[in-house]
Amino acid sequence: MNLKANRTYVSSAILWLYSSFTLFVLGYMTYQAFRSKKELLSNTFGLPDVFNFANFGKLFAEAGFHRYFFNSVLILAATLVIVIALSSMVAYGIGRFRFRFKNGLLVYFLIGLMFPVQLGIVPIFLLIRDMGLMNSQWGVVIVLASGLSMPVFLLTTFFEKLPADLYESAKIDGAGEWTTYQRVMFPLASPVVFSICIIMSVQIWNQFFVPLIMLQSEAKKTIPLMIMKFTNNLMYNIDLAMAGSVMATVPILILFFIFSGRVLEGVASGGIKG
Repeated sequence: MNLKANRTYVSSAILWLYSSFTLFVLGYMTYQAFRSKKELLSNTFGLPDVFNFANFGKLFAEAGFHRYFFNSVLILAATLVIVIALSSMVAYGIGRFRFRFKNGLLVYFLIGLMFPVQLGIVPIFLLIRDMGLMNSQWGVVIVLASGLSMPVFLLTTFFEKLPADLYESAKIDGAGEWTTYQRVMFPLASPVVFSICIIMSVQIWNQFFVPLIMLQSEAKKTIPLMIMKFTNNLMYNIDLAMAGSVMATVPILILFFIFSGRVLEGVASGGIKG
């Protein structure tokens, strides 16, 4: 019992240290975003003369932040719609029916969690190029929307543990499979769907590698690529880099924090068999 308690204390201490360091980095970055370039370079760790929003105004007026923001939102929204539509239908079919190689199909999706997109970027690049979607946000959307493993796994588990009486009641009322899925099962899965949306939003919003490979035009690039442009000449653009990092990171973290309770509820609903 003491050994188990000690392990719990050690794990808690490690998590607290990691969380504290992460919060310190975020706080320091936010603090620096309100300082002028001159202060950042000459008095990096000192107290500022005055806090101001000049860096954020410059970010919109000179760097065109709104353009990168729109591109990121477009990719995020389109990817989520495709992922939820495809994964929910696939998961409904796997969870609802018994068929040959069902377990093998589940293993196939689980294997997808083990391999990052970087391993297959060459054939993916050639495929997107042959489709004529290079330098298009839709090419990025297609690649990111193919990451169905986690949503399919959570939704399949959820659909499998639903009472069979729900299916039978819908069938008695004359509902076909599509109506049952659309009007009964999908609404019941809304907590899991919500959790998937929040978790994947963080991943898609911060996605750097795929847009870097697929997008060449400055007008099509996303927020992470904008920040990379600033860091290529950090001494000259350090004020914009700080402000851009805050605008890219803090809002999505606040969103995740606000809905963290519902995320845990949805993951628990989709990840634990009853």
